[in-house]
Amino acid sequence: MKRRDALRSMGALFAAAGLAKVGAVELKSVPPETGLNREMLPSPVMSGGQGNVFKGQARATLTAVFDRLIPHDELGASASEAGCVDYLDAQMNGPYGESKDLYLDQPLRADESQLMGLTISLRTRRDYTLAGLDFIDRHARKLHGRAFAELGGEQMDAILRQLDEGRLDWEGVGSGSRLFEFLLLSVREGYFADPLYGGNRGMVGWKLVGFPGARYDYRQYIDRRGQNLGLEPISLIPVS
Repeated sequence: MKRRDALRSMGALFAAAGLAKVGAVELKSVPPETGLNREMLPSPVMSGGQGNVFKGQARATLTAVFDRLIPHDELGASASEAGCVDYLDAQMNGPYGESKDLYLDQPLRADESQLMGLTISLRTRRDYTLAGLDFIDRHARKLHGRAFAELGGEQMDAILRQLDEGRLDWEGVGSGSRLFEFLLLSVREGYFADPLYGGNRGMVGWKLVGFPGARYDYRQYIDRRGQNLGLEPISLIPVS
């Protein structure tokens, strides 16, 4: 899979940043919770570590999948080089991975499955992702007798294409296409999120599309219309 395919829809997102302002409101006070304090910042993400959620074979499979979706090429770093694996590991280790925003209690009626159809038995996004990576790896072993991360690029792409097109039935869960959509969304997020969250290492994603990041002031460039300013992106919070 080519990088351009994985990142194609991101262009519209950054184009929206160029829309004209329609108005502004002057703030008379600043809520204290917006101040720069440790409690309001995400937990530090250790880059290149062993991970809190994705370990061993799961981490190897995730790295291989991500690097097929966004490979290292003439345009820039691969997904793993940009920290996308660390990004998703951090997300899965927090409220998002625990699905704190979802209703997770059991159905209130015994015939709920008949009324609502098939429901996913995996309770959280963390469970879903780990089980999905195991499903991909088991399918690779069944087809080729080797782990997914040990396959050649064309073999990996063939499995991911089957997953994307819904031709792999995930036992007890349904079509694998939703898993592919989730992994593709996650690698895009990791490649373009603020480096504060562990991905976009060295702001490679922002540099790729010319996004300036959280730059505060453009007054000194206001008269340079149509020029490539060559500005280095700026993170919300400097991270080392």
